[in-house]
Amino acid sequence: KYIELQKLSHVHILDNNRTRDEAYEINASPHAITISAQTSKGAFYAYKTLAFLKETRNGSNHLPVFTIRDQPRFPYRGLHLDVSRNFQPKKEIYKLLEVLSMYKLNTLHFHLTDDEGWRLEIPGIPELTAVGSTRCHDPQEEECVVPQLGSGASKTAYGSGYYTINDYKDILRYANDRHIRVIPEISLPIHTHAAKRAMEVRYRKYMNYGNKSAAHQFLLTDFEDKTEYLTMQMFKDNAINICMNSTYEFIRHVVRSIKDMHVDIQPLRTLHIGGDGMADVWSNSSDCQTQKIVNGVNDTHHLRQYFVSKVSKILDDEGLRMAVFEDVLSNENTLLNVTEISPKRDVMVLNWNNICEWGNGESAYKLANAGYNVVIGHATHLYLDHTHEPDPKERGASWASRYIDTRKIFGFVPSNIYYNPDQDSNNKPFTQIDICPSNGICTTLKRPENIIGMQAQVWTEAMRTVEELHEMIFPRLLGVAERAWHEALLERTEDKVERIRKTNEEWTSFSAALTKEFMRLDKMGVMYRLPPPGARLINGAVRVNTAFPGMHVEFSLDNEQTWSVVTTDMIIVGKEDVHFRTRSADGSRFSRVVTIKGN
Repeated sequence: KYIELQKLSHVHILDNNRTRDEAYEINASPHAITISAQTSKGAFYAYKTLAFLKETRNGSNHLPVFTIRDQPRFPYRGLHLDVSRNFQPKKEIYKLLEVLSMYKLNTLHFHLTDDEGWRLEIPGIPELTAVGSTRCHDPQEEECVVPQLGSGASKTAYGSGYYTINDYKDILRYANDRHIRVIPEISLPIHTHAAKRAMEVRYRKYMNYGNKSAAHQFLLTDFEDKTEYLTMQMFKDNAINICMNSTYEFIRHVVRSIKDMHVDIQPLRTLHIGGDGMADVWSNSSDCQTQKIVNGVNDTHHLRQYFVSKVSKILDDEGLRMAVFEDVLSNENTLLNVTEISPKRDVMVLNWNNICEWGNGESAYKLANAGYNVVIGHATHLYLDHTHEPDPKERGASWASRYIDTRKIFGFVPSNIYYNPDQDSNNKPFTQIDICPSNGICTTLKRPENIIGMQAQVWTEAMRTVEELHEMIFPRLLGVAERAWHEALLERTEDKVERIRKTNEEWTSFSAALTKEFMRLDKMGVMYRLPPPGARLINGAVRVNTAFPGMHVEFSLDNEQTWSVVTTDMIIVGKEDVHFRTRSADGSRFSRVVTIKGN
């Protein structure tokens, strides 16, 4: 009849002090529901659980007598969202935040800048959005950056857009109300094509005014540097010069501006500076030659350390923690010393590179043992830009794994990274030496407290529309949320055969529960991917199934003109082709069609 909220000084469900501020207890008696929590976070998650229970009972206010005691395993449970490659408007960010809160994910890693676009208004530097956020046909890139990723030649087509200061503050408020921490990312020092071009336009503008000081203030380009390089994304000019003083003036100004946007809404604590794709791209820079002489920076490894230390000092002066991708911290398997980067030894690292074929199967533990706070975002299991299944008709990449489906994510074991590698890209099983190249002797995790969480990565090169974005994120994100919150029994099983058996057993239960989640997502307008049905021809008849139990399958015998629901798992095949598709829970959307050829 009523809900009572009780604040406790101590709610401790698991043997885990790191997340007790998010723990909660719900006691439902015949007369009342009591929520006990230490903080508003715990109370919020308790209400989310109650809302879920109500929906599972078709909205009924009558609940059984029960007690729930719950607490997450990781303090960091995140989604990385790239809005640079393809921009998404504020209302779509709201929708994603709503879903994150529903599944108790507490961090949005907001990838706001990259080669293809700068997406946040920065006061005092209007060129960043006037030029850097827009794509059009302009070979000189004086008004915009060139069309990319199928964006088209018009400024109003796909690929253009940015968040005003007020937009960004609105997003922060929306996130904060749902206990989601926003970590903005300004990608440095590579992946900066849009920013470089915008600052070159600014430079020429002020030079034309005769104001040389203003022209050089935020310049990121050494025009005399003739170093040649080509990135994985086929850019020849996407690295800022890390040896110019103006580069650090630019970084300082951007950092302070973003910090100011967070004030009184969600005070900024961590800023991500990117750092992936680091390479020797300054070998012919006269400024870097000077730095080598003045500061003893005698090779690329030390030049990298010079950059990271300088940016860390800027962030430290602002009271901020630095977050990076691991690339910027290592050179030929040699890690930078965390104490040389941050006197506070407080650096957060997103560990994406666990590719065993590249010799990186142990990287997460090496980083944690070296004193870094590690967020696991392994490309082989948590990169949601990869295909759902190994089919040429599927959208997405396959460089880290031939496919990443919800089942694979559900079976991910963050508590023991050596359980996860299975087969290489050629379907050859990994050996112990493949995973741990040092004679098969694997790095032991000596500082488990430094593994602070896990995160799914969404890179949007192949996701122009909202529908495409949703289809790549969902339902896989639900597997991420489950594994980030809950340590499954399968994770504690050393025997591989038994672990696979337990994984299959737990997956059967989890996948069955997804049916109700699909109905919830439909109501929210989330266009999750509909897996096409499986179809097998057996003695002239077809047996069909679905990736998730309870999904409806339709068939057509008249070349997709009319469709009927499959009510049995057998359809007799005659002379005509038989087409099959899966239908969404609300009946409004359909999967791609699979066809069994007729006799």
